[in-house]
Amino acid sequence: MKKIYFLILAFVISFANAQTEGVLVLNEGGAGSNNAEVSLISNQSVVTNNYYKTHNNNAALGDTAQDIKIFGDKIFVVLNISNQIKVLNKSDFSLITTITSNVKNPRYIAFSGNKFFVTNWGATGGQTNYVAVYDLNTYTHQANITVGEGPEKIYSKDNKLYVLLKGGFGINHFMDVIDATSNAVLSEINVGDFPHSIFEKDNLLYIMSSGNPYVSNSFGTFTVYNTTTQSVASTTTFPAGTKPAYMDTDGTNIYYVKDASIYKTSIAAPSFSTNAIATPPITVNSYGSAYGFNIVNNNIYIADPQGYVAPGKVYMYNLQGTLQNTFTVGLLPNQIIAYSSASSNLSTVENAKTSKLSLYPNPASDKFYVQGLNTGNVQVYDANGRMIINTQYTQNGVDVNNLPKGVYIVKITDKNNIFSEKLIIK
Repeated sequence: MKKIYFLILAFVISFANAQTEGVLVLNEGGAGSNNAEVSLISNQSVVTNNYYKTHNNNAALGDTAQDIKIFGDKIFVVLNISNQIKVLNKSDFSLITTITSNVKNPRYIAFSGNKFFVTNWGATGGQTNYVAVYDLNTYTHQANITVGEGPEKIYSKDNKLYVLLKGGFGINHFMDVIDATSNAVLSEINVGDFPHSIFEKDNLLYIMSSGNPYVSNSFGTFTVYNTTTQSVASTTTFPAGTKPAYMDTDGTNIYYVKDASIYKTSIAAPSFSTNAIATPPITVNSYGSAYGFNIVNNNIYIADPQGYVAPGKVYMYNLQGTLQNTFTVGLLPNQIIAYSSASSNLSTVENAKTSKLSLYPNPASDKFYVQGLNTGNVQVYDANGRMIINTQYTQNGVDVNNLPKGVYIVKITDKNNIFSEKLIIK
């Protein structure tokens, strides 16, 4: 009887949330125009623009949306010119709170333990660049960590933060490594001029830098950094003339953009070819080409700014480079992430980007581990849909020895991935 009840409950919850699954597009909006927004592209390829306004009594999201991340049951949006971080309910997109304390030219956000971290350029008058630290439960400011000039993308792994220093109002070429517990900068690593993209697999960070845009003979750099030894494993300079703009991965291959073309190479043996797998119809101009690029749910999404004045377009390709669809979204789309409004997501594997994730041992009695996962948020739900564990995953696994015997659902959120699987406690 208990098993039947659980299956019925799982079906009801997953069915109720099926209509709000797909991808979110963060539309930056025009600088100074207070018209940043979010578009939803459903799994049925239906576009809903002005998604934030629709769910918040027509209120404006803010000015110049820079970053969007989902962590647990909340969505965090970083607004650069507004100097705000907005926290939303993932289930209905309603506003929970607006954070303004110690926010100055904020850029990107990451999570570690019970804290979140936001990179800030500071003021234009020489104010120190920093990473602001906040409590994940109360949203209160805890500290500022001084870093090098122009902190941009920030990546969290094994209680360390990796901050790409792109240069802000200048040019930079470092990555700062921070201890997430002590908030201390541990080291500064040269990763090439204008570092812009980072991902991790099997304890290796892959970092791509564009090269100095103002120097004709400065080309892209590809750096592999070992997080176990905390040292550079390899550095590769791109072929002459190559200044890559974006990079992402499906867990097996690296995809990157140069001008308006998409390129592909394996993670195991990177070779930066001159043969593109796709060339979207984006007009190349003095500002660059694409405005956003992400691999989500085994599809390639590339954003077209449409001359910076018209509603943007998002082109969706399969991993082989064949165009699947074109979507009209908001102004200056700059980021695309996976989305589901479901709180427990009991029966859906939404994305297996980094690898095929699986739980082991299963059944478990003491701890369980996640094959293919290095870091991410782990939530465990009981048969009544109540969340009983909410923790950051580490290689030490998740302790379940205090849980009663029974059937549970484990939900894992890692960057653009959301994965769920049944776990039996014996």
